[in-house]
Amino acid sequence: MTPDYIWRKLGSESILRTPYYSIQRDRLRHPRGHELDYYVIEHLRQAVGVVPVRGAPPGSVEVLLVQQWRHPVQKLAWAIPAGAIESGEAPDMAARRELREEAGCTAAEVEPLYQYHPSIGISNQTFHLFVAGGIEGPAVADDNEIHAVRWFSRGEVEAMLARNEIVDGMSLVALLMWLRK
Repeated sequence: MTPDYIWRKLGSESILRTPYYSIQRDRLRHPRGHELDYYVIEHLRQAVGVVPVRGAPPGSVEVLLVQQWRHPVQKLAWAIPAGAIESGEAPDMAARRELREEAGCTAAEVEPLYQYHPSIGISNQTFHLFVAGGIEGPAVADDNEIHAVRWFSRGEVEAMLARNEIVDGMSLVALLMWLRK
């Protein structure tokens, strides 16, 4: 028996398909009996973000951020290294790869931080967040994608958050989850 809160899918139609996502129109039966159309963005891959840290608490901890041009909002933005999880790739390995590709660094350890759906009302996308320690290698930008790479103190990150200077949603969640530890 179907629970009375389930919205039953009656059919689905692809509206748009790109290499990154598709848009589906689902025909649903509401639990109260009426039918409606619901549009869903289906991401073809999950995503990963990593908070690279060095130093020892409480005062000397630093976080590595990358600065990228973000075309949809027309601005340079500081963010954590992040990207898509490749087919067959474990999320922790994707975090290591993104750290290497975007910042030129490796991590001795990568630990899960949080997992969530950033736009649960319209999308199936899943973000996997990690904290990386034991960072080695020069912090260098991938000049195809990254404008700058820089270490920030915990206090600088907190000040950037307070001034609304970190505007990337994945980075906000990751940094706030890391700061609460």
